[in-house]
Amino acid sequence: HHETSASHPCCGVTPTNRPKLIDISFLLVPASQEQIRCSAAAHQRIVSLIHCSTISSTSTMSSSNLTKPDEASVLLSGRINADSEVSLNESFDDERDATTRSGKSKSKEGETIDFLQDDWREMTYGRRIARSLMAKSWYYPPPKLDEDEHDGEAEAAAAGDDEVVEAVSSGDGMEQAAAQTAGDDVQEKADVPSLEKAWAYFEHVALSRHLIEPKTGPKKGLCERAIRKVCAKGDKQMDRAEPGERDIPTKLYSPFWTPHSQLGDFGLGIGLYFSTLRAITVITFIAGLINLPNILYFASSDWVPDSSEQDDLPPLVQGSAICFDQTWVPCPTCDCNDRDRWEKNRCGNATSADGEILTFALRNNCTITEELGVVNYATMILVLIGTLFLAEYLRRQEVQFDEDEQTAQDYSVVIQNPPSDATDPAEWNEYFTNQFDAHVTVCTIAVHNDILVRTLLERRELLQTLRNILGPKTSLDVLNLARIAAEQERDRKGMAKVLALFVGGIPEMYARLVALNAKVQGLAQLDYPVTRVFLCFETEADQRKVLSKLSVGSLKAARNDHSALEDPKYLFRGNTVLSVAEPDEPNTIRWQDLNAGFLERFKQQLLTSLCTVVAIIAVAFLVGVADNSSTVGAAAAISIANIIFPLFAKALTSLEAHAAEGLKQTSLYFKIAAFRWVNTAFVISIITPFTDTLRGQGGMITQVYALFFAEIVTTNGIQLLDPMGHINRHVLAPRATTQDAMNLKFQGEVFELAERYTNMTKILFLALWYCAIFPAAFFLCSLALFINYYTDRFSLMRTWKRAPHLGTSVSKFSRRYFFSLACVAMAVISSYYWSGFPYDNLCENDAAVPAEYVGDFVVQPLSGNATDTMIAADDRSFRYCNQNFIDPGQRGDGPSFPFIAANQPSGARWMTEEQEIITNIYGWSSVGVIAIVAIVFMSGWVDSFMSLFRSSYDAVGDDMNVPFSEVPSISAYIPQVESTMFAYPLLATSCDGIDEELYDWNDPDRPFEFYDLTKDADKLLRGMDVSHKVVFSLVRHWPPTGSSNNTEQSDEDEIVVAGDLPPVEEVASAEKEE
Repeated sequence: HHETSASHPCCGVTPTNRPKLIDISFLLVPASQEQIRCSAAAHQRIVSLIHCSTISSTSTMSSSNLTKPDEASVLLSGRINADSEVSLNESFDDERDATTRSGKSKSKEGETIDFLQDDWREMTYGRRIARSLMAKSWYYPPPKLDEDEHDGEAEAAAAGDDEVVEAVSSGDGMEQAAAQTAGDDVQEKADVPSLEKAWAYFEHVALSRHLIEPKTGPKKGLCERAIRKVCAKGDKQMDRAEPGERDIPTKLYSPFWTPHSQLGDFGLGIGLYFSTLRAITVITFIAGLINLPNILYFASSDWVPDSSEQDDLPPLVQGSAICFDQTWVPCPTCDCNDRDRWEKNRCGNATSADGEILTFALRNNCTITEELGVVNYATMILVLIGTLFLAEYLRRQEVQFDEDEQTAQDYSVVIQNPPSDATDPAEWNEYFTNQFDAHVTVCTIAVHNDILVRTLLERRELLQTLRNILGPKTSLDVLNLARIAAEQERDRKGMAKVLALFVGGIPEMYARLVALNAKVQGLAQLDYPVTRVFLCFETEADQRKVLSKLSVGSLKAARNDHSALEDPKYLFRGNTVLSVAEPDEPNTIRWQDLNAGFLERFKQQLLTSLCTVVAIIAVAFLVGVADNSSTVGAAAAISIANIIFPLFAKALTSLEAHAAEGLKQTSLYFKIAAFRWVNTAFVISIITPFTDTLRGQGGMITQVYALFFAEIVTTNGIQLLDPMGHINRHVLAPRATTQDAMNLKFQGEVFELAERYTNMTKILFLALWYCAIFPAAFFLCSLALFINYYTDRFSLMRTWKRAPHLGTSVSKFSRRYFFSLACVAMAVISSYYWSGFPYDNLCENDAAVPAEYVGDFVVQPLSGNATDTMIAADDRSFRYCNQNFIDPGQRGDGPSFPFIAANQPSGARWMTEEQEIITNIYGWSSVGVIAIVAIVFMSGWVDSFMSLFRSSYDAVGDDMNVPFSEVPSISAYIPQVESTMFAYPLLATSCDGIDEELYDWNDPDRPFEFYDLTKDADKLLRGMDVSHKVVFSLVRHWPPTGSSNNTEQSDEDEIVVAGDLPPVEEVASAEKEE
């Protein structure tokens, strides 16, 4: 059309009264200045139909203003043929003009966003590369179509344009398309994989996005935008978008420009993790600055007389306590063949002039000063204060993140001890309305049907496996599967029969399917008791009121102590004290394990913990073997073990039943943390000989440095490269046979908050463990955590699967136990390291050196090169004395704690006066730190014990006064289970009557009914009437008055209760229709 003031020659629309039409300019080619013509060849590329909005009467487009349809027909949707000319016309109005320039899909009233039309500038680089390679058959092999599919396409192409125009003109096109969404045709289309759809799934469902704020005002200059982007992003507010949001434009979070304050959008626990990471980065950097005097002293000539001996060491290692000032001294009583006392490089022999064999030992002449201990002691004080600061900082961050993002948890409560027969949602609504004047928006009644849900899940996954094996066109009817299974079992010969005993094929799968069908048919006839009730209130005030009035000690609720309530009217049904708490977020509830008993969970966790201990011992042995070959080999073995063991720990934890994802993450945290702390810090201390503590190449400090380097480079490098993710997306996905299989390749690696916490804590633990002898470890720790902060941000926003919105359980567990134990470890181990100097196991004798030792000698150690040494007549001889306070094998009397000067063996004192001062201060301080941490632990345990008798509820943050129904990305507690075989969760309740806005996901290709496991049970029951039983969890929704979701029906008919199996008549009707 024209931007002039004159009316358009075809339709008579002027710039002032023209309607807002759908932008189809990219499909049009101008025939002349008066006409808009569409290429006739483009008609063969029609993909879908879009129904235009009604045009006002003053600007109605009449057929008289148009040329013949075959000359100037309008193509409403599709792609232009490669040989057709395309030109972009000028925009209808300013809004459409901005959309056209940017290429963004902009949602208008009544429309949904097409993910396939994303602006290429907003796409990930992986998607851009894939789009450029999709035309290559070696990258994206074309799908193999059956002959009937080819015939169908030819018939569709030969149908002509008249049928298309007729469908649009009659208005039935869209209605017919909508009617087919639940039919078999669409199911078949969904099974034809599209790599474009898979990439759209990756960016709009698998990755997290935020809503786009509409831009107003003139466009800012380049310099102004750059300054604003760098300096003014901290206060920017972002609203999280639900997966697959199609009504409002969204954008991927930026790994670098997303403000830290918005990381709570990914979940409270994830936001607190990044806050912890950032805080520890700062604390360790300050600790490194405090240790600069020690670093400089260890690198000076006062510690290393010959600086050339450090040339082969990295700069930061040169500032460590590695001792190069060593001499061979007479040790007449030493026996070099005693392997329990001497390392081969520490003891040697020389021959005197008369041929006598003399024994020498290698002495470290490095002595510590009081200033070194004071600096390290100040660092310990900083760490203790930093731990207190961190706890307060995280509490404030928790409030900030909670107030920034409104979630279902802010409006919800969970009843943990409902009466087993309280299955009517209306009864719960009436109770809270009458007693608290609260509006219940959503009520979810969970029943004890875990076995049924797990059985239906296994059955659905088995069917999906059969579909992947047999192909999407093969019918999964029971009789057809029976025939296929019988044919394959009949045709098995020789080795195939043997392999079938270990790797089951279709006959074994079919047998399992039959068993699962029978199991479901039996379980679906039972009546299940209520175990949990989740209620979402319309306001935060209602939730807080209920929690403050009904929160009582768990023991009092279990004993039904009526005196625990301040008013008897709060008794449910007049006789039940409810146990009420704030639940976890909806997508963290593990519905299939919700009702696991305490004894069952205890047995499972005990078994997995024992497996963890066995794995720790095995890996420690392997690291010791690798250390015998090289230092780099030991560091590499530790790093590889730290990468592999989490996979083993995840497999173990998957065998445990946890009611919520937070509990699972806490269990996983314990396993991985125990392994990594032992594997990273303890193992090096154990496998390194005591006298190699201050050794250069091959000693303890060089091993620690190699470990830091491996963690910084290897772990982060593999994480950023994401090799498996790229293989899945660029190699395996293009060759997938179904859309489901293709989408699963785009889900990304599962985000494990526990693994991220343990990765952070192991690096910090390593620095605290060795900081006394390697003060530069604080700088390495700060650098590693700084890199981890941005590496994890990038992975979270670009490669990892969207994580559930975890709460604060892992964060609280980490700061309560880990940071406290880390402070203890630093105090105790630093005290131990200061007590062990000079790490040579030699004590000076009072008598002068024997006469036969006076002179020049060539000392040949049992391992290493020979060394010249000269002994004067006034030199002293030495004897063996164990300087190791911990090793009971050498001392014979067990470890000596605290590590103070008074615990030196009688007649074997090796400490200098300054060393004794440092050791005494640190030794008794370590006892004090242990006592303080023990008090902290006892205080927490006492609080947990007292929560059995009193309320522990404490509101976090302020009431934001935003109603539940007005939060754009809100979701409710809808029972669902995750599956590795499906790109979306499977519903463990009936989806009938549930508002789609209450889900936190949306599949654009299939309706929610496809994921409804209750439909599977309906089919298997084959008309059996169990509508009077409560088989599945129930969900009921009461939108507030005035809500767009509210209806004007009566309360009896207003909302359908989801979760009940339908009566026999409906099942029979559905079976017949099917």
